[in-house]
Amino acid sequence: MLGSPSYIKVMGALWFALLAMMATLQSCTGLSDRPELFPDRLAPEHQEREWRPPSETALEPGRTVASIATGTIQNGRAYDLPMLVDIALQNNPITQRTWSSARAEAARYGAAQAPYYPQVAVSSENGYARTIVQLPGSFGVLKQWQADPVLSMTWTLLDFGRRGASSDSARERLYAANWSFNRSIQDVAFNAEAAFYSLDAAEGGVIAARQNLKLAEADFDAVRQRVDLGLATQPELLLAKERVAESRFDLANAELMVHDAEAQLAVAVGVPASPPIKITGLESQPIPRELNRSVEDFIAQARRERPDLAARGASVRAADAEVRQARAQFFPELGMEGAYGENAWNFNFQLPQTVKIAQPQYSAMLALRWDLFTGFKRRNDLIAAERERDVARAQLASSEIDIVAEMWRAYYELESSRSKFAFAQSLIDASNESYEANRETYRQGLSTIVELLTAERDLANARYTFIGSKAQLLTSYASVIHAAGASRAK
Repeated sequence: MLGSPSYIKVMGALWFALLAMMATLQSCTGLSDRPELFPDRLAPEHQEREWRPPSETALEPGRTVASIATGTIQNGRAYDLPMLVDIALQNNPITQRTWSSARAEAARYGAAQAPYYPQVAVSSENGYARTIVQLPGSFGVLKQWQADPVLSMTWTLLDFGRRGASSDSARERLYAANWSFNRSIQDVAFNAEAAFYSLDAAEGGVIAARQNLKLAEADFDAVRQRVDLGLATQPELLLAKERVAESRFDLANAELMVHDAEAQLAVAVGVPASPPIKITGLESQPIPRELNRSVEDFIAQARRERPDLAARGASVRAADAEVRQARAQFFPELGMEGAYGENAWNFNFQLPQTVKIAQPQYSAMLALRWDLFTGFKRRNDLIAAERERDVARAQLASSEIDIVAEMWRAYYELESSRSKFAFAQSLIDASNESYEANRETYRQGLSTIVELLTAERDLANARYTFIGSKAQLLTSYASVIHAAGASRAK
């Protein structure tokens, strides 16, 4: 029976074997580092922070993974760029998705360690059976209550690399997911930066449009005064009035662009667009410093530090492991099988006498499993694995080419943006001087209303150009950092 001394002895022996195996594993590496026991320790620990490989940062035992935090936007509060980046890293669904994906891959890596352990199972068939037994010239009736509890164990001892290849593939898939998570953090931070600069530029455009409207209204008043004095004509007044209407239209359009930019920033941060996000202006924002490195240095940095390129490399290594696993299927497996149980029954056969008995049953075997022919399945699986590896290598090469091109474009776009910003600074100074000069000469009757309105329009365009060029310069600088694989959200 289940409580018999022999059953207890065998159960104790099995548990002792399991404990000995666990002790052996612990002697090789701490249980706290085992992926099958604590899979989340190999995945990104926080949703808003980049993952670091174990070789760079030791994982603290006993440290729990933080739950998903949700940042909120307070109505009426002004946010600077670092605050919004922090909220975006907490809220944006992209980081939530890639974080959860990395944690799922960590669990799969833990599951890949299962074949190294013995598999233990319990089964028992219990119930009542009535059986007819044929006898010479008669028959008998067997009525039996029966219980067959069996404890079984199987343990693979030799598989010619199957388990190792499967574990290596799962580990590299995990690292690929972790690197992809890092890149998603960089993407979210960059998108928040770009949206922030766009909103700041849009709000600057509203300020410029209001200033332009004031200029147009001041010019209209000046023309009206000259008309009242008989020094200007009605068509000149109509031209000035037309310029006021254009300025009001530009102001309405600039206000609409602010609302569009607010919606884009809300999407980048991962919050509803209502209430709108208020930001601090970039009037005091310093202009990014000159790049003191060549484009070749930045390209080399991108090749070293881009997480998405590292993810592609991990995918290639995972494909190599899957090729090894496909090749291992051609070889046999050697394992150990054991079982222990009891066959306990209570039956009555024809006569009133009742027999009760319980006898142990057990086995210990060395099992050899070898599939000699599988309809060419293993051969085609190997070919498919090799082709998938070729795909992974091609994707890695393609990603490297794309990253170099992206870095190249971002570098020279920044250089161009710096030149454009310097030009815009000179343009707005010159346009302001030209407008003041034309305004004074118009008052003295030495220039026409057309010349004055042209200078006013040039000044308005120069203001828009200056605002746009500064936003483009800041965005271009962030693009260089993003293309190089560095994160500014630390």
